[in-house]
Amino acid sequence: MKGHKRVEIWFSLQSDYCYFLIDRLLGLSSSGVDVVVRPVLGLVLRMPQATQDRSMMEQRYFNKDTERTAEYLNLPYARPDPSPIQLEPGSVWIATPDQPLIDRLYRLFVGANMQGAGLQFLDVVVRGLWNGSNTGWDKSQFLQDALSGIGLDPDDILANTSWEAASRILDENHQGMLDLGHWGVPLMAYDGEPFYGQDRFDQLIWRMGQ
Repeated sequence: MKGHKRVEIWFSLQSDYCYFLIDRLLGLSSSGVDVVVRPVLGLVLRMPQATQDRSMMEQRYFNKDTERTAEYLNLPYARPDPSPIQLEPGSVWIATPDQPLIDRLYRLFVGANMQGAGLQFLDVVVRGLWNGSNTGWDKSQFLQDALSGIGLDPDDILANTSWEAASRILDENHQGMLDLGHWGVPLMAYDGEPFYGQDRFDQLIWRMGQ
């Protein structure tokens, strides 16, 4: 691909399919493409009305498809334990009223991204949440060790990134998705054209090469 290229990626910590895309995003960045990370909350918090009436049939297919996709990509895969977004028992679509884990985790995500380390955050933190190796991550040293390993101080990030400031950025990023014409993640954009879903990555590359 000739010339400078820039791709935006709207990314939720709650999304299996976002996790499946991490290695390809890192590869895209290493090829010289400017990959801009746009953190957003999971859809169950951003647009709960969009997930309230989803059926058990859809949930069963979702479970099958995510397991199959991870196997196809040869990625270790297990949903974070605990889930970053607390969900109603037996559901992946409905959030509980209380969300004790979102504040710290998303402040770290937004703050790291503001320091230019968004992709590194995906590589070490999101990967560690989704590859099954960090059960009980909320009470362990996982976040501290992962961020320290990429040269970031989580205490410093939290001191300089309030929930109010992080929320404004999350809301702005969500609106940016809607302005492009979609609400789901992972959402990639090149030259103002949206590509929804990790399975549209090859089409994104095709478009960039035209």
